[in-house]
Order: sequence, then structure tokens, then C-alpha cells
Amino acid sequence: MNTEAGTSLLTRSLGAAWLLALALTALYLPSDPMVAISILAGQSLTAANFFFLERLVKLFTRSAFSTEPGAAKSPLPGTFFALAAVKVTVVYGGAFALIASRVVTPAAFAAGLGLPLLVLFLKSVMLAFGSGPYSLLRRAPRTATSSGNVAKPAAFLLVALALMAMACASPGFAEDPASVGTDQTAAGSANHAGSADHAGSADHAGGDAGGEHGGGGGATHLPNWITILNDYFPSSAVVHWMHENEYLVFAWLAGVVFLGFAWFAMRRPQPVPGHLQNALEWIVESMQDVCGGMLGKHLDRYFPYIMAIFFYILTMNLIGIIPGLKASTSTLDVTLALALVTFLFVQVSGIRNLGIFGYFDHLAGSPRDVVGFAMLPVMIPVHILGELVKPVSLSCRLFGNIFGEDTLIVVFVGVAALCLKASLVALAVPPMAGITALFMLLQTLTAIVQALIFSLLTTVYLYMMLPHEAHAHGEDAHAH
Repeated sequence: MNTEAGTSLLTRSLGAAWLLALALTALYLPSDPMVAISILAGQSLTAANFFFLERLVKLFTRSAFSTEPGAAKSPLPGTFFALAAVKVTVVYGGAFALIASRVVTPAAFAAGLGLPLLVLFLKSVMLAFGSGPYSLLRRAPRTATSSGNVAKPAAFLLVALALMAMACASPGFAEDPASVGTDQTAAGSANHAGSADHAGSADHAGGDAGGEHGGGGGATHLPNWITILNDYFPSSAVVHWMHENEYLVFAWLAGVVFLGFAWFAMRRPQPVPGHLQNALEWIVESMQDVCGGMLGKHLDRYFPYIMAIFFYILTMNLIGIIPGLKASTSTLDVTLALALVTFLFVQVSGIRNLGIFGYFDHLAGSPRDVVGFAMLPVMIPVHILGELVKPVSLSCRLFGNIFGEDTLIVVFVGVAALCLKASLVALAVPPMAGITALFMLLQTLTAIVQALIFSLLTTVYLYMMLPHEAHAHGEDAHAH
């Protein structure tokens, strides 16, 4: 038995379970803090259980197999029994105390306890179906990228973006569906008893409020499958939450599609690549050539993040073209989350590369003479403002382009619907259909260009945080 492989599998599974538990905690914390605490408590106890079990197994095997063949087995050390007693007290005693004191919700607590086991089961299934030279847990091939394994930075990016999008979410998430239904019933009764003018103004306000989600007269997006589900199941709490946070659901969907496509294209790399592998390697190598001219020897450190952000934004942009889906980047919350993650990544990279004093020297404009130091009261606010403008610029540029394309398609589809209502089918519908198809092709081009601009601007911001000798090297390589 390969003990190191088993330990590595357990460590990675526990890490994935912690990421899943933190994501669920952040998801439930605004609406039901008790459920969030219960999930986190269950995950913590299971992680502690595995922690003690790993050390108990090591002590037992060391005692059982450390002697020579034929010799008497050495007794178990006292540390084994002490650790076992601590395990029973912490894990089982803690679980009993939490349940008896009713601090946790039983169902959510059980779900938290089962998260690591679920991840281990999924890992085992992946090993069973991916055994042999094409294991699903293999490292990324060098032909795909020269920066090593991109899966870990990509997964970290998706979790960070999901948590950041939750932080930027609207307060509608915290609403109780039962109270929403009660408010709607009361509002319906008031409209029935009120005057016609009051009802008309209420309907107008409802149309404006529902415009963002595709309802009412001020719709800015075409209806999607979540909108249809909300029409058929208006009393479902899950459907109501999905309807209130459509952009978050489609952002998660884009992440799943992105990771699934990358795995499917590179699951069995060939010396003579197929169409998908060839396309993916061409994109990665092209971006590597462009980014390498600026980042130089620092490319291996930052290239996984740049490619992850490129493919993730590209996927979110492209799924918005498919009927029934929605581009999450057409909402400012998602683009702001993307920009904030990039902003923090750039600032942390600047501190790591330049040091804390070099970082502040960069913000001050690197003064080296009397005039430079005299201009510090002006240059420091200007440079700080320039750093703060970067996430605003990134988010607004991406949001404005994707939102504008979606709005144009909604306008032309609405014009076609009005023509159908006015019985002008032969005269107006074919031109409107052709224009709509043309704008969908334009939206495809815009989706690619905006993902490229976002990732290249990220590369430029990282390049600006490199030491001065790296700047000179990058400029020489670019000129060459």
C-alpha cells in the first residue's frame, strides 16, 4: 500500500471539503445563520476525527511493524491511548454536546459531518473510472502549459469569485419566502380594494422592479429557464432564491462548464492532438507568448491565474448567447467581484515582489530627487486613486459591453414580437430575425474580445508591480 499516496488523497479531499463547507456557510449565513454554523461545526468535527485517526494509525503501524520478524511485538506507547482519549472526548463528546444543547440544526450538522465522506467517495469514483495511465487525478501535461498544474489556481479562483459575488449580492437573499408570499397576498388584496389609479401605479412599479429579471415592461434580458421555473413554481423557496440570484447561479454554471470542458479536452492528451486538445493548446500557447513578453521569468507564477480568469470570463460571456441562459457578466455584481479578486491579487503580488517599502515607493511614484519628494503630497493621492480606479474600470468595461449587447438583442426580439402582434409577419419578421442573428454573431466576437481585454489588462497590472529590472527585461524582449 502506498501510504504517501493515501495521505495525499486524504489531505486533498479534506481541503476540497473545507472549500465546499466554507462556500455553503457563506451561502446560508445571510438567511439562516444556524444552518451555516451547523454545517461548519459538522465539517470541523469530521476534520478533527480524520486528524486523530491519521496519527493513531501511524502510531499503531509503527508499533506493529517496527520489530524484527519472529520477535515479540512492542507494546503500544502511552501516546496512543492518550490520543485516543482526546479523540473520543473532542469528537464524540463535542458532537453529543452540540446536539444536546440544541445549538446546531440536526440535518445541517449531519450534512457537515458527511461532507468529507462525500468528497472521499467522489475521489474514489474518479480513481475507479480513471485508473491506469489516464487517471483523472494526473497532473496537467507539459504540452498543455508550461506553468504546471492549473487546476488548483482555477478552483481557488472559482471559490473566491463565488464568495465575492455572495458578498456583493442583493439583500433579497435574506428575505423569507413565506413573508414574501404573505406580502404578495396582502398587496393583491389592497389592489383589489383600491382604486384603478392606485392599481395602475402599483403595476408600473412592479414592472420596473421586475425588469432586471426579465419580467414587466422594462425587461433588459430575455427570459431564461430560471424565470420559467419561477412562473411554474412561485412558492418554492429554492426557485425563489435562484430567481433572485440568477447571475450567481449562471456564474456557478459557467464555472462547471469551464472545468468540464478543460477536463474533457485534456483527459487523454495525444502526441498528435485532436480538435479540442489542439484548440485549447493553441489558445494557451498564444496567450503564453503574449504574456511572456511582459512578465518574462515571472510568467510561471502568474500565468495560471491569467488563463483561469480568461477562460472563466469567456465561458460566462458565451453561455449568455445560448437561448434560455444568461451571461452573468451582464450584472455589475459579478464583474465587480472579478475585478476585486484581480485587484487584490495584483496588490498582494506587488507587496511580494517589491517588499513593503518598495510597494509604498511605487505608490509614491519612486521619487529620487528634490522635485520628486516635493511632489509627494500630489503624487501619492494620484497613484492611490489610480490603483483604486483599476477595479472600477475593469468591472464597468466588461459589464457595459455585455449588458449593451444583451439589451440590443432584447430590443430586436421585442420589435419582432410587436410585428407579429400587428400581423406584419412577411414584412418585418425576416429582417428582424436577420438583424438579431447578426447581433448574436457580434456578441460572440464581443465575448471573446472582452475576456481577452480583461486578462491582458490583468497582465499589464501585474507587470507594473514587477521590480524595475524585470521591467527592463520585459521591454527588451518586447522590442526584440
